[in-house]
Amino acid sequence: MKKISFVAHGLHLNKYKLEHEAEKYFSKDYEVIFKATKSSREAEELAEEAILEGTDYLIAVGGDGTMHEVVNGVMRVQKEKRKDLIVGLLPVGSGNDFARTMKLSKNISDLQALIDRHSPRKIDIGKLEFKSMKGEDTLRYFINITDVGLGAEVAKKVNEGHKTYGPNISFFAATINTFLSYQRKKIKVTSDNFNWSGNVLILCLANAKYFGSGLCIAPSAKVDDGKIAVTLAGEVSLFDYLKNLSRIRKGLQIQHPGVLYSEVENCLIEPIGKECLIEADGEMIGKIPLKVNILKDEINFLVGDIS
Repeated sequence: MKKISFVAHGLHLNKYKLEHEAEKYFSKDYEVIFKATKSSREAEELAEEAILEGTDYLIAVGGDGTMHEVVNGVMRVQKEKRKDLIVGLLPVGSGNDFARTMKLSKNISDLQALIDRHSPRKIDIGKLEFKSMKGEDTLRYFINITDVGLGAEVAKKVNEGHKTYGPNISFFAATINTFLSYQRKKIKVTSDNFNWSGNVLILCLANAKYFGSGLCIAPSAKVDDGKIAVTLAGEVSLFDYLKNLSRIRKGLQIQHPGVLYSEVENCLIEPIGKECLIEADGEMIGKIPLKVNILKDEINFLVGDIS
């Protein structure tokens, strides 16, 4: 009998209901294992543990942060030992931006249908080499979007605050608040085909399309093309942002001299002066200098109806 392992955010209010539903939908055909975190980043350890225990399916239960941790747990394991592993996501978190790109439902019955269809796709994973907040060399991976500048400050505010009025309002309020106080940092970006230096508001390096609870910041991003979609905003005002917010939500590129779009396979981002923070998959992780690479076809993933 094949094994399916669920790794859930331990603070999720419905974790016992989710565990019951996992048993209900999968116990007939699978050995079901449900693991819930008790501390920060424990999902990494639980994901690695599940793979080494021989799971066939590894399902993150939560939002972008949980998915981020599960992917980093997967990447702890040698590729040969996980070549047949199939990774999935049950998006019951707050932002669920990666799930938007992947067309995933929060209904466990839809997850069952994806597994029954047995048509996982190989997708890319981003590799990050950077400095921790303590200045230590650090390695992490991202599955959705990493960004430098304003986004890290917004992620920090959202994660430290209360999402009483829902994720959309929380992200919007944090963005406006940060915009009003944020001082642009000067950076240098180097790659084979995209080079830039100047004062940056935000630099997004995207494997998937959405961040910030539904903002389609990288409309051209694809999870399986071996490329990182680049969206850079330099001299862009709060008024410019608000004027173009509906275009961003619709997945349309912004026509503005301070906004650039490109794509790279790797790049190096260096500070010129003050430190600049990094966010990955909704979590503030460290500071530049940052080296980014894309790992083509790195994991097998359960996807919805994406082109």
